[in-house]
Amino acid sequence: MTTQTDLDAYTLVREGRVEIYRRDAVAIIRMNRPDKRNALDGAQITALREALEWLAKEQDVRAAVLTGAGDAFCAGGDIEMFQGINTDTAWDYTRSGYDLLRPLETGRKPIIAAVAGYCLAGGLEIALACDFIIADETGKFGLAEVNLGLIPGWGGTVRIGRALPIRLARQIVMTCERLSAERARDMGLVNEVTPAGGAVARAVELATLIAGQPLLAVQGAKTVLNAAHGDTDEMLALEGSISAGLFSTSAVTSRVRAWVDSAREKARR
Repeated sequence: MTTQTDLDAYTLVREGRVEIYRRDAVAIIRMNRPDKRNALDGAQITALREALEWLAKEQDVRAAVLTGAGDAFCAGGDIEMFQGINTDTAWDYTRSGYDLLRPLETGRKPIIAAVAGYCLAGGLEIALACDFIIADETGKFGLAEVNLGLIPGWGGTVRIGRALPIRLARQIVMTCERLSAERARDMGLVNEVTPAGGAVARAVELATLIAGQPLLAVQGAKTVLNAAHGDTDEMLALEGSISAGLFSTSAVTSRVRAWVDSAREKARR
């Protein structure tokens, strides 16, 4: 959770579904759909892409923190939107994840994910595309796509397999279990865990430190570290094709409908 105290020293650059704040060479990008735990619908995806494009073009900003408003970093894709995805549109949806997160991952400016509360499914896929993750003790992590008959199709299957030992990655993806911030840190998924409400402040501290380092050295280090894992684009293409194909299966149709019906029933109570 980002508090107003975290932002008091910052200048608001952009309002809307994704807010941008800036102070000197550091920006805070905050997903701002708290009533839906920052779930990703079309408008949210577009707003986040525009914020990341702003970051890439803003020459004087040298590092950024990505976080969420309310009680979540991001709870993943807006599952009601999945009902409109079919065989014809599934590849466009998975490709939209590549187009959003690959530039985040490979961009020259380091981005730190500051996580409080839910960081699930597509939300965790976003965090995995950041350079590293700082969480507070309320953080909850997981990849829930297999529950819906899918796989993490926005790079999560590839990136978690590179972030963790492969046996742990298989367990997280296939069981869909949720991890506490402390367990995620112990596995190596999260760099540090702060007291509740402290993730953004710590991430800003680290971003400020990075922004003060020699620019070309930081950019060079990020480029080499990204290349150390081999041909990421080839692996992401494989993941995307499998993910898109799964949207046409009966398991996805039935499980998405059941999830949406359950969510609507809870909302009526």
